[in-house]
Amino acid sequence: MSESIYLRCTAIILLYFMQGIVVGLSTIAIPAWLADRGASPIEIGGFVGTALFPWSLKLFNGLLMDRFTYRPMGRRRSWILVAQTLMMTTLFGLAIADPAASQILLLTAFCFTLNLCATFNDVAVDGMTVDLVPEEERTTVNGFMFASQTLGISTAAFIAGQLLVDDQISIMALLFGLFVGIASLFVSLFRERPGERLFPWTGGRPSSECTERQHAAWLPILAGIFRSLLSLQTLLFLAGAGLAMATFAFLDSVAPPLAVQQLGWGSDDYSSFASVVGLVAAIAGATMTTFLVRWAGLRNSTTVLFLILALAAILAGATYKIWQGSTAFMAIYAIQYIVALLLTIVLIVWAMRLCDPTVAASLFALFMAAPNLARSLLSGGSGWVVESSGYAGAYYAVAALSLAGLALCLFAGVGAGSRANEYEQRAG
Repeated sequence: MSESIYLRCTAIILLYFMQGIVVGLSTIAIPAWLADRGASPIEIGGFVGTALFPWSLKLFNGLLMDRFTYRPMGRRRSWILVAQTLMMTTLFGLAIADPAASQILLLTAFCFTLNLCATFNDVAVDGMTVDLVPEEERTTVNGFMFASQTLGISTAAFIAGQLLVDDQISIMALLFGLFVGIASLFVSLFRERPGERLFPWTGGRPSSECTERQHAAWLPILAGIFRSLLSLQTLLFLAGAGLAMATFAFLDSVAPPLAVQQLGWGSDDYSSFASVVGLVAAIAGATMTTFLVRWAGLRNSTTVLFLILALAAILAGATYKIWQGSTAFMAIYAIQYIVALLLTIVLIVWAMRLCDPTVAASLFALFMAAPNLARSLLSGGSGWVVESSGYAGAYYAVAALSLAGLALCLFAGVGAGSRANEYEQRAG
């Protein structure tokens, strides 16, 4: 993969697609199914918030990966293959258990485990990307990464939505488990660098890059992370990126009961609609991100995208009580999803540039852990906002948090400074 852009892009895209399957089940298909079976916004918010919580623990995954690895197979490949195997096993376990919609705790436990496996995969792939992808390729690769994940979310939402409307969760889990197994076997045929082992039982040796960059003690890893956290700019960026997740938290936990219980949709209707929007968002992420950064720069792109999310939420909150049918909800949902995805990609481009390759898994995991923790907490608390302030109040809360996130990112200087200018010149 280090020598071929096509191999590394293929591997990264496929691995991110498999992460999307887990997220699609946890944030679209199963929440819509629960809403259709009468679960309250608080119950759905609790399910989503708990299922997504492992994504906020990515720093610990990164620390393990920067400290331990099976060097003959590269810095990240062994972790990726283990994570994929555990993900497949969990899906087969879900198929055997075959829980009903009323068994929310059991469903939450399975989805928590699935997301835990996906986070190990995600941190390993992110670290591999920082290790192997040249800086001039990163905007394009980031666009494809998140487009692929969003496509996985869309695919999982559509397929699972059609099966869950008839409560066929066992068939759904078996189908996705088989796909993960086959895709993982394909990815396992790609080495990180020449001369490394394909599998533990085959011949090969550690690459010089792996030997030089892999740490043999905890202190250098922790010192590298601590140095990064000494910067006020970094702390403000982490807080701003966390608040940028407000829209996704709303879409995860509030949109399903709003569509199913208030607008009269079926769970399969919601899953199908969300999958189509996800497909459009995937295309937008893959094609527009590089153009957006080249044309407007990181700072202007971040500002405009935050403002669009805030304005969309304000408009929804102001008009919610006079909605006739589902047209307004569908239009605002599409805007929110697509723009939130673009904003996430733009912020991650900036975060990736701040990473030291020697602690890439840990440091990049930290940059991603803060937004994911915010998304989990905001998802978990969204049901209470709906219960206390209604759906319009939930929209207004998204707007307020988005504007606060924009302010923090601007104070952090996202997209400003010599490093940003240097990057934008390369992108141009």
